Amino acid sequence: MTTWDISASGVVAVLTDVNVPAEALGESLSGLEGAVGDAVTATQSGAISEAIQNYFQQEEGPRITAMNTRISAAASGVVNATQAYVDGDTTMAGSYQRAAIDQVYPPAPVIPAGRGPVAVM
Repeated sequence: MTTWDISASGVVAVLTDVNVPAEALGESLSGLEGAVGDAVTATQSGAISEAIQNYFQQEEGPRITAMNTRISAAASGVVNATQAYVDGDTTMAGSYQRAAIDQVYPPAPVIPAGRGPVAVM
């Protein structure tokens, strides 16, 4: 069986590295709207203007939105999976420590209510 060894700090480093081009892509795409608007205005043609607007509304707009959604979902999934892994490690470590302590200092027996020690005379 293979083992898992996820370094949370390594995951943060990878996400930080990936964030740089993702932000650059976002900036490029946000500037696209202005450039398309300028191109539409420059054509001075209603037919070309309408065709460009329709293309971006029907083709590129949904594609760009889907790309942003996938990038965000991937990053969020990585963060959530890593947090679950770390939480699981913490829980297992706590369980192991409790079991080790119970071996050295066994827990006191539980006496049901109303059944206290009986006095011997």
